[in-house]
Amino acid sequence: MRILKLPLAGLLFCIMVLLAGCKTSNEPEVPVALTWEMGASDIVPGYYENTFILKNISQKPLKKNWTIYYSQLPRKVKQEGASEVKVEVVNGNFFKMYPTDEFVPLAPGDSMRITFLCTYKLDRNSHVPEGTYWVETVDGEEGSPLPVALKALPLPSPESMSGYPDATKIYESNLRLAGAPALMQSDILPSVKKAIAIEGDNVVLEGKVALVFPENFASEAKLLKEKLTGLYGLEVAENASVKIVLEELPDRKEAVNDEYYTINMGGNLIKISAATPHGVFNGTQTLLSMLKDEQKPYLLEAVSIRDYPDLAYRGQMIDIARNFTAPENLKKLVDVFASYKLNVLHFHFCDDEAWRLEIPGLEELTAVGSRRGHTTDESQCLYPCYDGGYDPDAKTVGNGYYSREEFIDLLKYAAERHVRIVPEIESPGHARAAIVSMKARYNKYFETDPGKATEYMLSEPEDTSRYVSVQYYTDNVMNVALPSTYRFMEKVIQELNAMYQEAGLSLYTVHLGGDEVPRGVWMGSPKCQELMKEKGMTKAHDLSEYFITQMADVMQKNGLKFSGWQEVALGHTEEAHQQLRGLAAGVYCWNTVPGSDEVVYQTANNGYPVILCNVGNFYMDMAYNGHPDERGLDWGGYVDESVSFSMLPFSIYRSLRVDMAGNPIDLNNAEKGKTALTDIGKKHIMGVQGQLFAETIRSFEGVEYLLFPKILGLAERGWNAHPAWENLSGTQEQQAFNQALALYYEKISRSEMPYWAKNGINFRLPQPGLWVKEGNLYANVAIDGAEIRYTTDGSEPTTQSALWKEPLKCDASVVKAKTFYQGKESLPITWQVK
Repeated sequence: MRILKLPLAGLLFCIMVLLAGCKTSNEPEVPVALTWEMGASDIVPGYYENTFILKNISQKPLKKNWTIYYSQLPRKVKQEGASEVKVEVVNGNFFKMYPTDEFVPLAPGDSMRITFLCTYKLDRNSHVPEGTYWVETVDGEEGSPLPVALKALPLPSPESMSGYPDATKIYESNLRLAGAPALMQSDILPSVKKAIAIEGDNVVLEGKVALVFPENFASEAKLLKEKLTGLYGLEVAENASVKIVLEELPDRKEAVNDEYYTINMGGNLIKISAATPHGVFNGTQTLLSMLKDEQKPYLLEAVSIRDYPDLAYRGQMIDIARNFTAPENLKKLVDVFASYKLNVLHFHFCDDEAWRLEIPGLEELTAVGSRRGHTTDESQCLYPCYDGGYDPDAKTVGNGYYSREEFIDLLKYAAERHVRIVPEIESPGHARAAIVSMKARYNKYFETDPGKATEYMLSEPEDTSRYVSVQYYTDNVMNVALPSTYRFMEKVIQELNAMYQEAGLSLYTVHLGGDEVPRGVWMGSPKCQELMKEKGMTKAHDLSEYFITQMADVMQKNGLKFSGWQEVALGHTEEAHQQLRGLAAGVYCWNTVPGSDEVVYQTANNGYPVILCNVGNFYMDMAYNGHPDERGLDWGGYVDESVSFSMLPFSIYRSLRVDMAGNPIDLNNAEKGKTALTDIGKKHIMGVQGQLFAETIRSFEGVEYLLFPKILGLAERGWNAHPAWENLSGTQEQQAFNQALALYYEKISRSEMPYWAKNGINFRLPQPGLWVKEGNLYANVAIDGAEIRYTTDGSEPTTQSALWKEPLKCDASVVKAKTFYQGKESLPITWQVK
């Protein structure tokens, strides 16, 4: 053995190198540091000002041979006058900055300000630039990308922003929840239709329980056993004194629908009866929910329950294209969704920013389309976006896909829990990942196999159309005149069908997207112009109609019905409507912002099956409120658990109780002059669905944060579509709503949040309300049992801050407070003297 002797200083240096992650002087270092700061809003109408501060942290002058890339939610960029550094959009939400001819080498230690203007607004921290990285060019060749640390300074005076939540308004809103009734054991979410106390002893569950079932309910029994054992520590054994019986409903005529079930419990017997396995599964979920807030030994009161859903379709869409959600995490969500009796997972696996599902024979879709990283030609991966990652092989939310085997496994897992998966192929718009992937396929084969190269092409090289999508892409729409586009779509559909068959399931429908096709598309395409001339078309919409009718035929040929966003059923000729009505499984109506909300009932009245996806109630990616640290978007308003709860499927114009500015809506006149839902239309309201698009999400914890608790309102309204206040007005309506809302929050507080905390489900706590009147500080919070802690010196409240218990004297000019509950804490809320 040789012992290397080093001076003490050298030894200490080596130790420091090791502690620093073995970084050596041979590794390249980025010569710059970046700081970003927000400037003034509306400095030019429609534009805000922002600045990057570039500092040379190297020992050499900074030359002109570099580019810094970054990601940010899409916006236009404007720079006034000459600039030493140019900032421009690469595509969509991917940007770059680079030195111009005016750039003067930056001396070591010196800084420079790069100021420019952007469209829209920036009032929340999840919208600031991110994912900055550096690329140096030497002899015309780009070097390897290297991360640049970006320090984003806090937004200036967030409490003074127009959208910052008003502490006094929150306080006043929380007053509606006063006097919430004590919870009964059967007060679960979603609410059961009918629960009646009956004579009999309490059921005592302790230690062991027997489980009896017929063979056709074996799968439901297996899942119930797993939950009883894993969550509640009960051993399922034959010799137990208490027995849970799963049985077929004695009188099948009693079943209102396929999901109907009954529960009768008392003494030593819990009997769950239903006509179908799905009904039995619903009953088991109700039983498990009744155990959530109980302590061992579990005591269940004698009760008779009759329950069923009002709407057959109760779904949640998860966008795994923008933010990759791994299979094990999606399974976790499926399990939770099923516990709230949601029965559809809308699998949004592709979009402009990624393709996340392996399709045999189209390997490029995942080899290229599932990876995001630094590239100049997108031949190996897509441009970075959203998460900003520059390494296409890194394990980030920007990269990843489901193998065929993983998807089949997910299908089986969901089907066991009576959750149907509806896959979505975004088309013809929102298709950039597929388009780029098929270009890469073309480039791979065009010299060796031209037929294979063009077989599935989605774009036309000669197309000169100029357009910009809502997300600022200029190349994200399939060419609907190419036969290869339909070959591609049918290939993917057939492969999906094969996966379902291998899982032992039937694929009923594929969601075809159809939304947000921008103006200007196809008008510069020679192939589209030929098709328009051949078919006598006169406008771009004729091509959209052609696409959806062609795809409806493709679906029918493959034994399927089609689904799509609301655009697939709008603006067509009567001939097209007649064809599409009978072939549609669901038209997902989403745009219910004021001025567009009549489309929902117009579509249902026109004979299409409608899934209600109201942005104002059910877009889970809308931020909870205007606090700058709340992640999410706000173009459709803010969505929290009370807003999802207030949705009325058969009175959508009264589904929002405040406008976009937070002002009360006159509910008595909300329906005046608007399209009424006809008797035919009512029959075509199939269900409800929540949407979670993922532009601002960067982790699975972020997925859960935006879903819980607001998804509970979706579950409640899908199960109980006709709440007590639906047909009331004025004071009676308000009182009935307040009573129902108070009970809803009591369920969330006492049962759901403790259950989530215990089982590792991330969730969001609402901020407390604050009110200072006559020198006294009042506070309240929607969550019963939560703590309110506050400060009066402007500092952030912590678990050690003063605990508010009752009104107290307060002469401070500023009060900050947070909610604390179940190991979680809310964002702060500020009250200050105006």
